[in-house]
Amino acid sequence: MAGATFLSGDRVTLTTVEAEDVEFLRDGVNDPRVRVPAGQVLPSNERQEREWFEAASTSDDVVQLLVVVDGEADERSAESSDTRAGVVELDPIDRETGTADVAYWLRPEFRRNGYAREALELVVDYAFSQLRLHRVNAAVYDFNERSMELLEAVGFTAEGVQRESAFVDGAYRDTHYFGVLEDEWES
Repeated sequence: MAGATFLSGDRVTLTTVEAEDVEFLRDGVNDPRVRVPAGQVLPSNERQEREWFEAASTSDDVVQLLVVVDGEADERSAESSDTRAGVVELDPIDRETGTADVAYWLRPEFRRNGYAREALELVVDYAFSQLRLHRVNAAVYDFNERSMELLEAVGFTAEGVQRESAFVDGAYRDTHYFGVLEDEWES
């Protein structure tokens, strides 16, 4: 199940990803409701996910954390006692420039409850207050309006669009870029 607590919020806890979570990660990134918005083109089997986990877990340039819903039984996930809702990560972290890219996904049954917002706020705050980064970036495909709204709601600024830059789910899609600076976050 979930690893050690790393960051805690009011309703979610961000925990370390452990070897026993590889199957959860594999299932998550292969679910079309997660895979398409994330731009995951190729399927990922357990061996590939385990290799990625091994590389990420030993890298100083990646922070990947599980989003665990704290003690709440969401009626949409009542059939399961698994409170692992998704993942939030800083990848890559560029210490020379003081930047990182943030990415996140939640299992569909945990969406629209504020969990992604809280997880995103926790990890961005960590990026600035603990990693001493200057800037956090995010990229979102044009059809993922909720993710763009979330980024703006927590303080990211829309910075530009790269037209038809990605081939996602059978079509060329625009990629929207967002960023937040440390002093903007603090205010």
